[in-house]
Amino acid sequence: MKNKKSSETAEGVAAYRARESIRSENDRVIYDPYAMLLIGNKWKKLLNNAIYRLIMALIGKFKYPGFYYSIMARIRFMNECIKECFPGDYTQMVILGAGYDMSAYCFRDILSNAKVFEVDHPNTQKEKLSKINKYVKNIPDNITYVPVDFETGNLKESLVKNGYAPSEKTLFLWEGVTYYLEKESVEQTLQFVVNNSAEGSKLAFDFFPPEVIDGTSTERLGKEMYNLVKNLGEPYKFGIKEDDIDSFLKKHHFTDIHKCSSREVRDTHFHGDNKKRKVSRLFNFVIATT
Repeated sequence: MKNKKSSETAEGVAAYRARESIRSENDRVIYDPYAMLLIGNKWKKLLNNAIYRLIMALIGKFKYPGFYYSIMARIRFMNECIKECFPGDYTQMVILGAGYDMSAYCFRDILSNAKVFEVDHPNTQKEKLSKINKYVKNIPDNITYVPVDFETGNLKESLVKNGYAPSEKTLFLWEGVTYYLEKESVEQTLQFVVNNSAEGSKLAFDFFPPEVIDGTSTERLGKEMYNLVKNLGEPYKFGIKEDDIDSFLKKHHFTDIHKCSSREVRDTHFHGDNKKRKVSRLFNFVIATT
């Protein structure tokens, strides 16, 4: 992440959430009424203009084939994980690398009896909070914001001093983060989850294959994604093959591992014409139990 600068990729994903949320109720895949409040004026002008939205869709279709609806599949997968765990015997939710994710707000009703912790880089979190305080009314009182640099900070210490209870059953969401971290940081986070949550807690995250990370992907989308984040100064660092994710998680003592591709999410949760939308095989998701 660039020093003293909110993550551009975080705002980009928020813009995608906003774009999907302005579609009609019958057409949209996800709904986040807060996303439009967090993006800058440039994005707002684009999204509020039908011609610009069409241009964006065409550029996305040809330059980044399958990217947009793969992001929608990723968000929908995480949303389904929340709905699976709450309300119920889970008492905490931790969003690791929260960015401009507003899940704690979108699902405030089913999370009302849970403690929610949003963990993110201090720069991005500071920018997000300034926008929330300026634009969002009725802020839930069960959300705690925890600033942490995953590469250098102490995740356990930061969470515990902010009220996190390692003995409670927790859902951890780790969306759009792993590929920006070194392998060592990924493994440290996995170990933190296993060692600092009640048995039966869950971790949901997404991952890319190694060829996206090192720029050797033969698919156009993989090449474009690699170049995009490199030019933004936020290059990819960690990737893993789909066939290796089970052994990787078992090594860290996770069980009940369920993998899911963007295509499977589309086929299960997209409706109408959305079932025909192109998604990319490069996007894969997993949820595992401690």
